[in-house]
Amino acid sequence: MKKALTLALVLLGSLGSVFAQPGADELDDVLTAAQAMRTEIVLNATALRSIVQDFIVAPVASPDPAPFLAATASAQSAIEGRADDIIADIGQAALVDPYINPASIQNLASQIEALGDQIQTESSLFAGYVNTGDLPNGTSSAILLRSLIKQQFSLLKQIVEETRFWQQSLVRFDVRIALVDAWGNPVTGSTGLMGYYAYNTVTGEYVYPDYYNPEEFTDLPNGNWTFGAYDGYFDGAGSNNVTLDMEPIGPDGFITVTLVYWSE
Repeated sequence: MKKALTLALVLLGSLGSVFAQPGADELDDVLTAAQAMRTEIVLNATALRSIVQDFIVAPVASPDPAPFLAATASAQSAIEGRADDIIADIGQAALVDPYINPASIQNLASQIEALGDQIQTESSLFAGYVNTGDLPNGTSSAILLRSLIKQQFSLLKQIVEETRFWQQSLVRFDVRIALVDAWGNPVTGSTGLMGYYAYNTVTGEYVYPDYYNPEEFTDLPNGNWTFGAYDGYFDGAGSNNVTLDMEPIGPDGFITVTLVYWSE
């Protein structure tokens, strides 16, 4: 019986390492959609480059803009679909992990969709210039199209960077505050401090310690945090800014953050 119980515990521990953090799968889905979107943006840019080559750089007789229009319509339709996926996936990630703020990524995806509408409108104009041999307007239109496509790519890059930031934040840390004097010696005994806080410098969020362990912060997302204390009537403590995944973790699983204590 004891062997069976031990085996069950081992299996449960193994499964615990397999299950992803809440929001991890949804963030992976955002990156998958972003990679598919990148492919479509590249295809659209390649099609533009080809018709520009035939019409402006090395003109050929009767350049045909139809393949470019077809490629643009296909690419932008796919991009719109992937943008919708990103908006939905990051929204779902925020539902399962409330720490994740989806607003910025959803806004970036919406901007990419809006640029797609502009690209399709301008592509039709550009095709008209190609068909009529209007080189000056065709050149200006091609430059604008190139700029719009580059903007899509730039916004997509931001989506990827922000998604990776949220992926890193899924790692959680436990932090314990330790007071030291000006010479680095531990401060023991009671103080008049009114409590501690942790401030996330990226999200602007304030977090407070566990009620029963007023010097401990548990389950903090990875990131840059400023830890500080609320001064008492005759004493106080400085603050300390740390990036959690760069700090050593003690044998008890806690990161120790020291604050310099002072008293009158």
